[in-house]
Amino acid sequence: MIEQFSIFTKGGRVLWSREEDAEMDMSGVNSLVQEVFLGERSGDDSYQIVYEASKYLLKWAFDNELDLIFVAVYPAILNNQSLKLIDSILSMVQQKFSKMWQKKASTLTARQMMEAIDFDDAYDDIVKKVQKTNLRQKSKPRDFKDTKKGSEKKKPNEAEKKKIEKKEEKKKEKEEARRKSILAKIGKKGRGGPGPMRKKKSVEKQAKPTAKKARNWNGDLTAEEAAKLDMGEKGGDAVSEDQRLEQFRQEYMPEGKIEFEPDDPSSSDDDDDEKASSSGFYSFFKSLAGQKPLERKDLEPILEKVKSDLTAKNVAVDIAEKITESVLTALVGKVVGTFGTIRGTVKAAVEKSLTRILTPKRVINILPEIQAAKREGRPYVIVFIGVNGVGKSTSLAKVCAYLQSKGLKVSIAACDTFRSGAVEQLRTHTKCLDARLFERGYNRDAAGVASDAIAQAKEMKDNVVLVDTAGRMQDNRPLMQVGWCNDTSTFFLF
Repeated sequence: MIEQFSIFTKGGRVLWSREEDAEMDMSGVNSLVQEVFLGERSGDDSYQIVYEASKYLLKWAFDNELDLIFVAVYPAILNNQSLKLIDSILSMVQQKFSKMWQKKASTLTARQMMEAIDFDDAYDDIVKKVQKTNLRQKSKPRDFKDTKKGSEKKKPNEAEKKKIEKKEEKKKEKEEARRKSILAKIGKKGRGGPGPMRKKKSVEKQAKPTAKKARNWNGDLTAEEAAKLDMGEKGGDAVSEDQRLEQFRQEYMPEGKIEFEPDDPSSSDDDDDEKASSSGFYSFFKSLAGQKPLERKDLEPILEKVKSDLTAKNVAVDIAEKITESVLTALVGKVVGTFGTIRGTVKAAVEKSLTRILTPKRVINILPEIQAAKREGRPYVIVFIGVNGVGKSTSLAKVCAYLQSKGLKVSIAACDTFRSGAVEQLRTHTKCLDARLFERGYNRDAAGVASDAIAQAKEMKDNVVLVDTAGRMQDNRPLMQVGWCNDTSTFFLF
């Protein structure tokens, strides 16, 4: 039934393993760790693998207090009754092994405990006990209420029908008497308050019809009409766009460059809540004495708030649910440390989960790649892709300022030839940043504009080309497969 059962720590050390098939290796468990546990999907019910053309399912349980993980591997063709047996075996193995591990943890090291704990006999006893219980339940006769006849509702006889009818009649008589008494009380007191409101007929003066004005087809405007159409600032000297741009540059970039400083994560909105929740002598004493292990009811209200915050930041609902469920699975049974709070523990777990998800699998450092492209005599291309309104052009300007601070020559390609004002927006950014702008206006082939921009950057010996694009959805295959810069190595930033 269970082809493989493994027990290991969250650090990756295998403490005990049993393989019913001698040829089955740990590749399925390794895949589970990489794709589910490290991918923050531990809240899922099961995980499927294919081993030697056969499908297997993996089910797991956590002991967060001892940082232990229990994994059972079984064929995917088992029926519901066998799945219940596997759940029972997994739960009983977790309880038994955790007790044995906790009993010897105070005196032995992890390696000594691995050698001291002989769990084979205990595992066999648990499996036999569960199978015997299952056979006993199968051989035991069913109760009458569990049978088809027992589940059917018993029909009342004639005498019982008459009793039921009399009870219903008495109930109706009581309700009618109560209703009449209420109406009688209302009639004695009389209905207070003003009478019905009547709408007064308002006599409105009918406006006299005015004569139709002749349309001015020549475009000649009077002084009053020109003043109404003038949406510029009233009063003051007229300031040109270049003068206004220079004023802003002196205000925000007085030295002609931007200094990039790391953010200060010390401030947090939850500090006040943590201080309020941990105030008082009792909370202080409780933090010293230790708390009981965390339960679902302790974590669910906080994680519900976390899920709503994630969805408010445009995270998909199903992704937010998987993240919170993964955090919940990782924290149930964990004991809050000294001077710790539940809110702080949940916050740290969510930050760790999001950091693990957002950390790329490969190191992304574009500066060495840019230098490599510079040595080869070609520009390094970065294409900004995303949905409408996500901030592609603004992020492009920030990346341009960062690259210029590293002493690189940057040119910008205006390949958003669809949105009105996209080219003008980039033109303003390039004026502020003293960068080169390549644009061909609107309603042009974006890939052709990008190719021409790269060719010009190569002639002008620019180091980086930043390509701005029109908004598109990531699941729109034709738009995502546009031939961007096929002749150069391109970094796509979504």
